[in-house]
Amino acid sequence: MRARLSEFFSLAQSSFWFLPAIMMVVGVLLFACTLTIDEQGWLSGPLQVFFYSGGVNNAGNLLQTLTGAMVAIATVVFSTMMVVLTLATSQFGHRLIRSFMRDRSNQAVLGIFLATFTYCLLVFHMVGNDPKNTFVPSVSLSVGFALAVFSTCTLIYFTHHIAQLVSAPEVLEAVAIEFDEAIDRLCPKGPDNAPDGATAPTLGHGTQNIRTRHGGYLQTVGRQSLRDVAAEHDVVIEAVVTFGDYVMPGSVIARIHGCELDKSVAEHVEREFVFGRNRLTENDLVFAINQIAEIAVRALSPALNNPYTAVDCVNRIGWSLAVLMSRPLPAEVLTDRHNEMRLVLRLPDFHDLLDAAFAPIRNYGRNSVLTMRAMLLVLAKLAPLTRREVGRRALARHAEAIRAAADHGLTEQIDIERIHAVFEQTQQIMEGISSIRPTYRTDA
Repeated sequence: MRARLSEFFSLAQSSFWFLPAIMMVVGVLLFACTLTIDEQGWLSGPLQVFFYSGGVNNAGNLLQTLTGAMVAIATVVFSTMMVVLTLATSQFGHRLIRSFMRDRSNQAVLGIFLATFTYCLLVFHMVGNDPKNTFVPSVSLSVGFALAVFSTCTLIYFTHHIAQLVSAPEVLEAVAIEFDEAIDRLCPKGPDNAPDGATAPTLGHGTQNIRTRHGGYLQTVGRQSLRDVAAEHDVVIEAVVTFGDYVMPGSVIARIHGCELDKSVAEHVEREFVFGRNRLTENDLVFAINQIAEIAVRALSPALNNPYTAVDCVNRIGWSLAVLMSRPLPAEVLTDRHNEMRLVLRLPDFHDLLDAAFAPIRNYGRNSVLTMRAMLLVLAKLAPLTRREVGRRALARHAEAIRAAADHGLTEQIDIERIHAVFEQTQQIMEGISSIRPTYRTDA
């Protein structure tokens, strides 16, 4: 249950309706405050000169104009921007739409327009709302006019922001920030006591299989809840799927090692695996890297043929991987307070992350000397930062794969020799670094 609630709030905060809905509620509360001030007459006297002082008819006409303008402007602007985004997605993919929806500035601008419209509509309802048809909420109307002016200013900012948002560097940075946030969330700073190259232990076939009634991409796992259940019933729960896996209904998602669980407890374990129609970056580092690699692959397509964007993607991936290598990898084995193993959740290691980052770019960029050279240079820069022997072996493996891809993909001998020269420099850097003693990955 906690995993599902956490996933709901995470999706809500990144959706296009959550913040605007909150701002609409704020608009209603602001109307209640200003209407109370008007009804109580707290700002009568000398302060009245700063607020609206016209009649009922003029107030109604003004509010009609403001509410109509807010809806018309918001509709035209956002419709036009969606056309721009539709054209831009042909170059950057559907990630641009997702970045547009997750962008707080875009959500805030829409919220300001909706809040202003809601506020003015409520004020319009109160104009002349008395037996004599003479009540004019001057403070409320003045605040509505100020909100309309402020909304116009946000429209100018929104146009400027959208022009920046659809540019290649901004799209790349928006997607890369999601990767950085996933690293900070899943691999926080701290001492790295995990053994090098260690993986979760092999437990066998288990005594009971947990099957899912749902399907889709695995988005969240309630790890703490599963550990508590395992400790309470003295079993070990082994997840056979990991974040980002696509699971069919009826598939085995976990094995129980020890005694068999009751039906109600087994259903509780099944509910802690949350599936959805889309992959998310909250727990899925591989998907966060795939988003950056997709931009590079699209840039290398014959339709665009833009290797410089691909080089920017390679460099940005290297920046994030450098941060990742300085952090301890998340634990695959969770233990209880008695240090007994209770939950095994296999997670991608450094090999998997490098494959997700460089394999697609290498496959589609083997004809681009700029892209192949950039990948080798990034690997050479990452090698001195790698604290694990397994990480250095992964870097060396990818460097060799890039050299082999260049031999088959490049046609000019001078380009092949250039890649070979960079490869030799990279290899010398890797060979000059001493190895590190292997360690283990746990949460203890």
